[in-house]
Amino acid sequence: MVLSIIICTYNRVSFLKLCLNSILNQIKKDHNIEIIVIDNNSTDETKKYVEGLDIKYIKYHIEKKQGLSFARNRGIEVALGRYLAFVDDDAIINSNWLDSLLDELKKDLKNHIYGGPIYPKFEIECPKWIDQKYFIRKFKSKDGYLDQLTAQDGFSGGNMCISKETFTHVGHFNTNLGMKGDKMGLGEESELFFRILNKIKNIRLYNIENMSITHFEAKFKLKRTYLKERITLSSIQFTTRLLTNQDKKSKLLIYGKLLKQIINFKINLLLSMFITKRKFKYLKNYWIITGILKTTLK
Repeated sequence: MVLSIIICTYNRVSFLKLCLNSILNQIKKDHNIEIIVIDNNSTDETKKYVEGLDIKYIKYHIEKKQGLSFARNRGIEVALGRYLAFVDDDAIINSNWLDSLLDELKKDLKNHIYGGPIYPKFEIECPKWIDQKYFIRKFKSKDGYLDQLTAQDGFSGGNMCISKETFTHVGHFNTNLGMKGDKMGLGEESELFFRILNKIKNIRLYNIENMSITHFEAKFKLKRTYLKERITLSSIQFTTRLLTNQDKKSKLLIYGKLLKQIINFKINLLLSMFITKRKFKYLKNYWIITGILKTTLK
């Protein structure tokens, strides 16, 4: 089997329906793929809905250990595909997502990891002080390999494809990281990419522009407290990963990012007096700086 599409879900059957429909609409008879739904202890109608579809290539599994990393690891274990694509349950794949990915997989380049852009769909109108570009995750402006610094963080776990063989070499997702039910958690994807890039020689990350998804952004994600917590935590985890290496190159990356954020903070602080959306940018820079300093000054 060429591809397993893994969707991990928790109490979001209404979103799951939209996600599955977007995938089913792109599947053709000659596609050698399966869809795996990992139910992470949902108490809604998830099981009833998926089993009611009665489609042979949709596989349903329950993961009792709470946490997105546990669910993703279960997906890896049961998947039959040579390549494993992960899609968030509150997202839909956009047109040509499947064909564009399969076209690349036909080349069978084992040392490639694939991903693509993520565009937001807001539950409510995005506040004017927030730069909406923060919710757009683009890794490159066109098809091609990511540069070294971008590759350090890797693709978003909600839209990426990795060979099953890669997980055999480096292990699965770190279950100490990531979402656990409704509790915020980050870093499991970045930590995985950190291990991949350090353990597998010549592996590269390849951006596919048409492999894009639209991701639902709930109104609570537009609150300042949430954004502060998320951005600071992400910065702390980025710095912690690099510090574990203790080499000159890693330290240069940390201090390079710190210097860049300080310069941008000063610029955006000044411009925020005249441009509303610059307020978000200077706050973002400040929260990143805070995360780096909290980690390096321990």
